[in-house]
Amino acid sequence: MRKLRYCSGLLLIAVFLLGGCAAVSMDDVEESGFLVDYSQLTPGGEDRAALTYVDPDVDFKKYDSLMFDRVSVWLSPEAENRDVDPAVFKKMSDYFLNALVKAVEDGYTVVDQPGPNVIRVRAAITDVEPSDPVAKAISVDNIGTGGAEAEIELLDSMSSERLAAAVDSRRGGKPASRAVWEDTKDAFDYWAGRFRERLDRARR
Repeated sequence: MRKLRYCSGLLLIAVFLLGGCAAVSMDDVEESGFLVDYSQLTPGGEDRAALTYVDPDVDFKKYDSLMFDRVSVWLSPEAENRDVDPAVFKKMSDYFLNALVKAVEDGYTVVDQPGPNVIRVRAAITDVEPSDPVAKAISVDNIGTGGAEAEIELLDSMSSERLAAAVDSRRGGKPASRAVWEDTKDAFDYWAGRFRERLDRARR
């Protein structure tokens, strides 16, 4: 398993997919194995995911519909929270999927079958970090802050050709009084919003 180090002041398209800036200084992003090929991904740069890829020849304007796979929980061997209750992971994956669908449904057609104008969206949660309200309350850094890591891939739904992919990690920075999984949910909401923003931009 190759470990990829990035500055999380850089954050999923090109970032096309998740996009944004994690609220931590340095993090390790692991290849979980969810994506078949990581060799195309490169550091995202400012206002980008940690690692990104966008097919330079794809015309996103021809796509007006999205087909979402269920969000997977695909923990890397180095994931720190493998012992989280499976019911929690189920809630997190459902939450992330719902956030992605909600972000696009007012501008795109969400379908359940492949088609010539349909992008298939695959996403996985590769780690989660619950927040620690006590640690957050006494820390001047990001100790105790929750978050998540995720991988996402866009495919042509007919040919399965990869259009774009990204790997990212994000941590919260909200008040200590929040529930233990609110920072994680914030990461999903943030990525979903950026996904819509970048998709719109790519189709202009």
